[in-house]
Amino acid sequence: MHRELFRRIVYYGCFFVAIILFMLALPEPVVIIDIFEPKKDTRTSGRRFAESLLNKEEQERLNKKRIAEIERNTIDVSWQEWNKIYKELINLKEGKPLTKQFKDRMPSDQYPSKVFFYRPHEPPVKEISHYLIEDNQVIYLRLAEKNIAEEFKYLKVSYKMYSNNDFHLGSGFSRYPRPPTYILYPYRKYSLWILLLGLIFYIFLPVKPISKKSLRYPRWRVIIGDLAATILTFVFFSMPFFITGGVIQAVYPYFILSAVFWLISLLGIYTIKIAVWYSSYEIDLLRDGIKIASYKGIKDILFEQIELFQPVVFKPPKWLIILTWIAALSGRGGAGRAILTSLSEAGSICIKLKDGSEIFIVVTDQMGTTALKGFEKIIETLHKKGIKRKDEIREIRSMGFEIMR
Repeated sequence: MHRELFRRIVYYGCFFVAIILFMLALPEPVVIIDIFEPKKDTRTSGRRFAESLLNKEEQERLNKKRIAEIERNTIDVSWQEWNKIYKELINLKEGKPLTKQFKDRMPSDQYPSKVFFYRPHEPPVKEISHYLIEDNQVIYLRLAEKNIAEEFKYLKVSYKMYSNNDFHLGSGFSRYPRPPTYILYPYRKYSLWILLLGLIFYIFLPVKPISKKSLRYPRWRVIIGDLAATILTFVFFSMPFFITGGVIQAVYPYFILSAVFWLISLLGIYTIKIAVWYSSYEIDLLRDGIKIASYKGIKDILFEQIELFQPVVFKPPKWLIILTWIAALSGRGGAGRAILTSLSEAGSICIKLKDGSEIFIVVTDQMGTTALKGFEKIIETLHKKGIKRKDEIREIRSMGFEIMR
């Protein structure tokens, strides 16, 4: 495998994997723990108003019913870990610093509720997880340790069962409070390391040494090409994940929307192919011909096979220019971009062989700046070998992919 192809397989592959792991949401049941104070009136203002319309006897009966319901759902626990959770919740509500272990268990949004999240299988929750059966179920834990007033301490445990239905277009995960990142996106912690691995490999894999006589595109131009390919590919590839809130959710139920963005990212994938081609492109002028090497292999062209050569200018397709101007006039794109698209053209040398095939060697970028230094040697060599030159400048309107054929 060609070194430059291998470099980009690892680099772009790490980007793909990192983005997927970063946005891979796995909705699973969670347990939310909060402090519960039995004597505190936790009714909403609306409920209090409604109950205030009842007579005193009915209010007392309703209050006894509520207390009995809480008592039925109360479990006595003795494990010291519950006391530790209780103390940390007190610190949280009083604005005192928390240990890192409990900081990571706080909601990942700015929800005002000061609670801790646990998975059902995590200790100490796993000792009471068999009581948790249905979504929005609430149970109360009575701790063995009492407070200063010699009253039992209580914790409120809420069971939440999340699913893909909790993700919505534009807002992503929509249930509150929002679980910590390590629960909702369990593989996100690996994404940065994978991304760094790809960057390190791209930067430090040695470039293949070449002869001083060989013609290649400058390294900085190759890097800019990779940067453009990275942006074009991964912005549109990842956008559905950020819109829907997750990778799985982008596939179902929002596949049609995601497919639109992924189709655009295919253009970026083709740009990656061009970037690989530019990075591996190498021209050697030999006594009997021209040797052109790329990631596809080596192509030897004998001078006796060449019929003629002529200058070629690649310009963007007219439909692309029209689209950029429509976007500019509608306020969805900059006029500057439309002007640049209209004026851009890349200079090339077309070598036509006697069998009718053509080889294009790009020598300038779309702004007319020389991209392939030393290209004059190609023209001089062709002149010396007596190969016919056609002075008429040929214009080709395309995306410029002909350079690879």
